[in-house]
Amino acid sequence: MIRIIRKIARTFFYQMNLMQKLLISYFLLILVPMLLLTFLTYAHVSKTLIRQFQYSSDQALQQTSIYLDKVMEEIESATDQIAFNRVLSDIFQTDTSDDSVVEIYENYLTASSLLQNVFTSDALYSVEIYIEGDSLYVSEESRGEQGVSFISPDCSYARELDEKLSGHSGKILYLAPRILQTGISADGIPVITGARYIKASPNYSNLGILTVNIRQETLNSIIGRACVLPNSISLLLDQNGTVMAVSDEAMLETYPDLREIIQDRLSGDSNSFTAEKETILINATTLDSSQWALISVIPYEEMLKTSLATRNRMLLIFFVISSLFYIVAYLISRSITARIRFLAKRMKEIQFDNYAPISNIVGNDEISDLTNSYNYMLNKINAYADSQYHLGITLKNSELKALQAQINPHFLYNTLDLLHWLAEDYGADEISEIVSLLSRFYKLSLSRGVDVVSLKDAIQHIEIYVKLQNFRFGDSIHLEVELSPDICGLSILKLLLQPIVENSILHGILEKEQQTGTISIKGYVAEGDLKIQISDDGVGMTSEQIHNIMDVSPSNPAGGYGIKNIIERIRLYYGSRYGLSYESQPGQGTSVTVTIPCIKHTDQQAIISQDDAV
Repeated sequence: MIRIIRKIARTFFYQMNLMQKLLISYFLLILVPMLLLTFLTYAHVSKTLIRQFQYSSDQALQQTSIYLDKVMEEIESATDQIAFNRVLSDIFQTDTSDDSVVEIYENYLTASSLLQNVFTSDALYSVEIYIEGDSLYVSEESRGEQGVSFISPDCSYARELDEKLSGHSGKILYLAPRILQTGISADGIPVITGARYIKASPNYSNLGILTVNIRQETLNSIIGRACVLPNSISLLLDQNGTVMAVSDEAMLETYPDLREIIQDRLSGDSNSFTAEKETILINATTLDSSQWALISVIPYEEMLKTSLATRNRMLLIFFVISSLFYIVAYLISRSITARIRFLAKRMKEIQFDNYAPISNIVGNDEISDLTNSYNYMLNKINAYADSQYHLGITLKNSELKALQAQINPHFLYNTLDLLHWLAEDYGADEISEIVSLLSRFYKLSLSRGVDVVSLKDAIQHIEIYVKLQNFRFGDSIHLEVELSPDICGLSILKLLLQPIVENSILHGILEKEQQTGTISIKGYVAEGDLKIQISDDGVGMTSEQIHNIMDVSPSNPAGGYGIKNIIERIRLYYGSRYGLSYESQPGQGTSVTVTIPCIKHTDQQAIISQDDAV
């Protein structure tokens, strides 16, 4: 199955052009990892944001509880100062039946001033004192007035408070929120009432009841500071679970089972619950001053909104960057493939005999290298075609010359033999020897039409040539040959050594002042190759002269034709790794080393047999 899928994918991939492959590679190698990285980053950021929101919620809850504790402690401290104030106790215990109106009014002003100086908290709406007093300042019922009020303890609300306080063991008894009816607001003012006894001095008996009415709106505003996200709410519950304050009444109505969830939170360890198919996070802390519970409720959806917004921004950035990358990748791939398409088009034109190279190559990249290689290949093809053309012409000329040379070659041999015998008849021994040597020289040169001879025959050809030159130059050339018998049977191209020896005589020894010298020939095998070293003690050469001799390019007209011919013959017949090497210095002679492969000569018969000898 995997092979089939791989084969189908490979077939589909091979059908696409290079530009499509580059764009797909861009998508797979860049876009997919970037998309994966975006989602992984979003998951990490989302978890981090939720943890940060939870931490921020907890910190806000703690700070709000500290501030709320401070407010409640201020109120409690103020009630302590009033409940045990001796001046107020003396005023309230004084019999006013014999006092004048002025004295009664002065006592009222003193009591009011003390109360107003003590209760300075902005959270308070009113302070009510339920105590016996003159009707000039003591009301029969509470009128919900703001500030300090004195009310008769015989009213129904005072009796209700006394009943509740009698069973309370703490300092202040906080009652459930209620609507305080006032003349200011027709709808009334929601307040939380705290009540405690005023103690008489010095026996600390109950003298009256002190109540403080705290604005619920103020507490709602304070605990609203614990809401760190929209649509989150915070609540203040007393020990009985009664809601004393809430940051948003409307939000509270959206969670009908929130009270049960909060009780589960207060009694358990988990702070994550599901209310009305919505997951919420609940944090809670306890106020030190009143042991009330301050609770914040945060929907997970609100926490996720920020992370979702972060995700959307990341996706937007991803798509913007991806679009820019795609445009850049498209332009780059188009630029690359345009050059490749042009190169492929020019390569196809070769089959229509268009061998023109590409001009104006720009850049040094791989495509430029391919174009340069293409141009090099075309130049080589053109050069090879020209070479083959000229080689064909040369071959035809050579065949013609060879045909002419092969016309009755025995005519030359027989003529030379005739001259040899005539010279002997007339007693011209020297002429007879020269003619004999010349006959043998040409027999070795022609070598029955074969191109390869044995090394032994090649050396014999050199020896005959040197003898002929000594007849001409008065035995001024001395030849030394050093060959081991095991290499004499190796093959060598004919007429390969003679031009080198000829150069040694004509351009080496004869250019000396004495015009005498020695030529030594040594043969040996090294690293599987046959090496033949031809040395002379002639005038030598400079490095520039050696370079001109070894340069076989058509642009170099200098140098000897014979040496260039030898170099080309060796490379054509044996390969480019074989050839000649020169070592020479002016005045110290020249050494030429011929390197060819070790090939055993198949024809062991000497070219000049016994019946051919002169």
